[in-house]
Amino acid sequence: MEISKNTKTKELSLRSLALPIFFDMALKTLSVTLNVFMVAHVNVLLVGAMSAGNQVFTLFITIFSFLSIGCSVVVAQSLGAKNANLALRAIHISITLNAFLGLVSTAFIYFFTKEVLALLNVPDEIFKDAYEYLHYMCLALFLAGIGIVVASILRVKNMANYIVIVSLITNAIVLLGNAYVLGFLSFLGLNEESLGLKAVAMVAIVAHFSGLLLLIFFLIYKAKVHIHLGLFFKLTLSVVSKILKVGLPSAGENLLWFGQYMVAFAFIGLLGAASLSVQSIYFQISTYIFLVCTSVSMACEVIVGHLVGARRYDEAYKKAFYALKIGVGTTWIIVLGFWIFKEQIMDLFDLSGEIRDIMRPLFTLSLILESGRGFNIIMVNSLRATGDARFPFIMGIIFMWGVSLPVGYICGIVLEFGIVGVWAGFCVDEWGRAIANTLRWRSRKWQNKTLV
Repeated sequence: MEISKNTKTKELSLRSLALPIFFDMALKTLSVTLNVFMVAHVNVLLVGAMSAGNQVFTLFITIFSFLSIGCSVVVAQSLGAKNANLALRAIHISITLNAFLGLVSTAFIYFFTKEVLALLNVPDEIFKDAYEYLHYMCLALFLAGIGIVVASILRVKNMANYIVIVSLITNAIVLLGNAYVLGFLSFLGLNEESLGLKAVAMVAIVAHFSGLLLLIFFLIYKAKVHIHLGLFFKLTLSVVSKILKVGLPSAGENLLWFGQYMVAFAFIGLLGAASLSVQSIYFQISTYIFLVCTSVSMACEVIVGHLVGARRYDEAYKKAFYALKIGVGTTWIIVLGFWIFKEQIMDLFDLSGEIRDIMRPLFTLSLILESGRGFNIIMVNSLRATGDARFPFIMGIIFMWGVSLPVGYICGIVLEFGIVGVWAGFCVDEWGRAIANTLRWRSRKWQNKTLV
């Protein structure tokens, strides 16, 4: 694998990186929301079944996303330090390992679907549908594993605009495909009955396959990365070590968060199918609130990685706080808007009175939660870009599992505050980690953690 020396590197800026990342994430989030919308109109309980499967799918994506995280940080620092050889080796090693992990993950979920869903306390009335969906959806993991790495390479090389093109095409496939299999195109004389969640999973597989082909095309012809198959099997331990130094604690932190969310999901499952559906629907709504902050944090991670690799520490320090101001400030405006128009937002999902009563307090709670989440996301990604990924991981252990889950269980289940009590635990976690990670960045101890 080679990167053409004739490729011109565009000047990195927060805006040029964050905008395409935002549009890519917005398209994916919109697609998920529209899918939830369509499934809810077929049967609102199917939303819980699909969400249970999606939680498992996302968990395994997180498990092997550590290689793409480590790859992007190593490549960013290597490019900043003008070390193209290290960047190249990190790229093909990450693709090889992620392909292997994708195959292993697919096999595990395929053969142990029932056992995995049972751990989530999925209610009996939706268990069959959740099983049917996840059993086939897992076949896309191998494709997604490779795609994650390729996309991270394009972002680091300031070519995130091509990822937006891929996202447009794949999400169009998902939306049109699901509209067909769920019976929403009957007015065109096409399928008039819902084919169920199995068909929804098959559409997702087609979309993932198409997206991977497009990403590889842009990697070769736009990023000028030439693929030599033999290099995928040359694993250099020193490079693997650099990738894992960032990737393992980063993935560990993400797994802590996702594990926390899944345990909380199981808590909410104890409250019944109605609360489970509220959790699934509102989680999709909340993704729009922190969408800007997430895209800003990912752009900041790339820029900080380049700056740290070039030993421009003061610029990296200031860039993170500039990103924090932009990301959190925008989040405040967005979350306030969602709170003001909460009734209109719930109208879009055609929810029953019971579901609306359960969901309504979450909009108010988000005024506290999302600002803390914004601080946390940007500071964590900035620390990770420097190679200082271990500290956020330790904070995750303390606050996610030592604080959030006990608070959520006591308030939500023991004191019977329901889903609001569980989400109160999320608030304590996000703000606790936000303060700790911001203080870590101000200490500048991360300057001694660089990888190149």
